[in-house]
Amino acid sequence: MRGRVALGLLAVTAIVSVTQAGGTTQVAGPEVDVSNLTGPQTNPTITVDPRNPSVLLAGSNSVPEGAQRYYSSTDGGVTWTSGTVTPPVANVLATCPSDPGVAIDRSGRQFFSFDRVTPCRSDAPSRIYVAMRDGPTEAWSAPVLVAPLGSARVDDKPAIAVDTSPSSPHVGRVYVAWARVSRLIVYSIVLSHSDDQGRTWSRPVKVNRGGDELNYASIGIARNGTVYVGWTDSSRYSVLIARSTDGGVHFGAEHRAAGFSLIPIPHCGIGIVLRADPHSCIQANPTVSVDASGGRFSGRVYVSYTGTAYTGIQGPALTTFDSRLRPLSGSPLRGEHRIVARNPVLRHAVQFWVQSAVDQTSGDLWMCFYDTAGDPKQTVVHYSCSVSRDGGRTFTRPIRAASAGSDESQPGASQYGYYQGLAAADGVAHPMWTDTRRLADLQEEIYTNRISRADFLRRS
Repeated sequence: MRGRVALGLLAVTAIVSVTQAGGTTQVAGPEVDVSNLTGPQTNPTITVDPRNPSVLLAGSNSVPEGAQRYYSSTDGGVTWTSGTVTPPVANVLATCPSDPGVAIDRSGRQFFSFDRVTPCRSDAPSRIYVAMRDGPTEAWSAPVLVAPLGSARVDDKPAIAVDTSPSSPHVGRVYVAWARVSRLIVYSIVLSHSDDQGRTWSRPVKVNRGGDELNYASIGIARNGTVYVGWTDSSRYSVLIARSTDGGVHFGAEHRAAGFSLIPIPHCGIGIVLRADPHSCIQANPTVSVDASGGRFSGRVYVSYTGTAYTGIQGPALTTFDSRLRPLSGSPLRGEHRIVARNPVLRHAVQFWVQSAVDQTSGDLWMCFYDTAGDPKQTVVHYSCSVSRDGGRTFTRPIRAASAGSDESQPGASQYGYYQGLAAADGVAHPMWTDTRRLADLQEEIYTNRISRADFLRRS
């Protein structure tokens, strides 16, 4: 199940050309179709080795294989190898693995988290697993069950992160957070950790203190080892965040990172349906990113999300906290979403599925998202990115990571999935997204690109 995708002549430079498209700067190459498989591939995720920015690990759902697929690069995203963490199945109704997450520790050990429903039915239980390997060329271990369900009914949408700070008392600790649903349909956000490189896991700790419908957990870790977990609470129309100062053993009070107007689409919670992605509910999908760079803004906690309201989508939103979760900017202070990283020339464009990441070598904050800029019908999107070098105060005008548009409104399309991927290190961002340019022959594919900060800022 291995294959190699190379960029050929396009790999000479990180950014080979830039053009202006409808007021948006467009990056042309070197994009890579890292999946290159028949059938929908969704929910891409990506991370970078904290000690070697040339080593990248990514993953996605491989729907037609009924498997979790990994993508590995040791040359900074120029070439990739691909394989499956969970083996393909003869009958895709037998089991459904989904929601991949990836992490790499300071020793280079790699981790791949996911949930799996067996059999593949809506009434079947789902559980959280983590597979490990010692490096980018090693074989994956058999997946390890993070926590038995016990009296719970469902474990859903895990997020994984590892403490990579040499100054942290918990350096090397691996964390997984997820939504747990009891048999009485009571929701919790829980977190478990491992101190033996993923072989065994602690008993799950409850992060939240209230709420009835919780999901989309995200983890950020500070330089001193403080753990931050964010999530959505559809029952209170909010994005919430809490922190632990003892390595995930106890969590303090919840803090509101964002509030939403009532959106009258019952099955979507605080989400909304767009023409650009008609088969899915666009959720806030918060990402917690912590500046652990040791620079000017070290310790800042960023919560990025898709801002929505009863009037529709509003765009990439950002709330910024200090290390003690006192708000510095955003929804808690404004009483409304703080929309950032959008092109001021194109006021009516729609941006959604927002992802953020901090470049820990510089403290730069990157944000990427789908953007309908240039299409008056708001159905054709380009995955686009922006960067802030001043602690999230200002962002550059977005540029397109995708040179070709994607359109999930066309016949035969499925959906973009429920999140996209972004990693950044050493002045280079690595966005990863679901793309429909090859819909006719392969359906949805996973693409990635390299965006140099220097090139981005010079041409923005």
